[in-house]
Amino acid sequence: MAPIKSLLLLALKASAKNAPDEYEREFADFVTDFDKHYADDAERADRFSKFKATCKFIIESNGDNHKYTLAVNAFSDQSSDEFASTHFGFKSSSLKGAWGTLPHLGTHEYSGAPLADSADWNAKGAVTPVKNQAQCGSCWTFSTTGALEGAWQIATGKLVSLSEQQFVSCDKGGNACGGGSMEQAFQFAEKNSLCTEGSYPYMSGGGKVGACSVGGCTVGIPVGGVTGFKDVTPSNEQAMMEAVAMNPVSIAVEADKSVFQSYTDGVMTGLCGSALDHGILCTGYGVQEDGTKYWLVKNSWGDVWGQAGFGKLLRGKGQGGECGILMQASYPVVNGKAPPAPSPAPGPAPPPAPAGGHYEEPPCGSDEEAIRIQGIDGSVCSPQCDAQGGCPTDVPAGTTAMPTCALKTPTGAQYCALLCQGGGCPPGAHCANAGFAGICVYAEAALNTTKVASFQNSEITV
Repeated sequence: MAPIKSLLLLALKASAKNAPDEYEREFADFVTDFDKHYADDAERADRFSKFKATCKFIIESNGDNHKYTLAVNAFSDQSSDEFASTHFGFKSSSLKGAWGTLPHLGTHEYSGAPLADSADWNAKGAVTPVKNQAQCGSCWTFSTTGALEGAWQIATGKLVSLSEQQFVSCDKGGNACGGGSMEQAFQFAEKNSLCTEGSYPYMSGGGKVGACSVGGCTVGIPVGGVTGFKDVTPSNEQAMMEAVAMNPVSIAVEADKSVFQSYTDGVMTGLCGSALDHGILCTGYGVQEDGTKYWLVKNSWGDVWGQAGFGKLLRGKGQGGECGILMQASYPVVNGKAPPAPSPAPGPAPPPAPAGGHYEEPPCGSDEEAIRIQGIDGSVCSPQCDAQGGCPTDVPAGTTAMPTCALKTPTGAQYCALLCQGGGCPPGAHCANAGFAGICVYAEAALNTTKVASFQNSEITV
């Protein structure tokens, strides 16, 4: 979706009389572009009101002489407080200054060596594709895996996407969707083999943690592969540049401002403080054509944010840096020659897959039930969760919504569903808002569903 050009024209040329109609047209485009579905007219009215407030903020901000541009994105029908309640999650580590049992391998101080004019680990193949934490305060796990993925690729030449779900469900030093820190997560990584994302996919986007289940996962980094970590001298831009030139660096920023939520392009500057609340990854730095210096960062809000999931923060601000980027930076130290992990022990077998896979439009396979969500026109085929809360991951082609064990019958039987963030559903399905999250359903699905589901206590109950 283009950065609401029609609304910019509205702000400059249209009369107040025509403004309401223009906002309605923009909202209709927004609903279509991001596959939004609301439970009823009351919810639609509430979302429209928030969308309109976001648009007015974008118009006002883009009318000023900034080095960045804001635009409508998938989050534009949420208030700042609502968005912040689910999309951040950084909590300063209690290990700072008292490093616990994790080898603190020192502070990275600027060596005095000449600094490169730019660095870009994404261009060098040390950064995995942008991921999406969705409605879970698990940003700290995505920053952690990003730093580990980069360090491991630099050490071994192999880029392996690591499992955030392992940190969310198994790292008891963190607080799962309630937040955590990257330094603490590095401690977990030093003591445990790390699963690949493909063998232990992220399933907590709806806010549900799920039980730890690593049996049989494919090991991405073996025990001994992570030997410790270094922090970077706080508020020292040269130390940060030198560290980022060596490898991607985990950073914390203050992201609870509307500018961050609606950012789409350019270099963010001047409108965020240093109350750190969001963990992201610094993947490089450089200079714009107009001479503006920036840090390149990878976020964990999917590719609908920023420049396909990446953004730029002003470099050269001094003190704690833009949004506090220089205040609490760290990176893992790895041993790329660590012994390979032994063959994994067999884990619990996933539910058997029908020939056509799972989460299709009814009629369903033999291991699925046709589930309807109360108040939503549509249904979907849902397999049962396994004993550890895992779900089959053989989703239809083109699906990015996350299989999650989120349905429960009165008898205690649990079922899986595809939780979505405004989109990512299988072809023919849409993301229907059902409370605290969205769920993929087929609007024209067969009506002879055997179970009806509704949300209760932040999970779906059948």
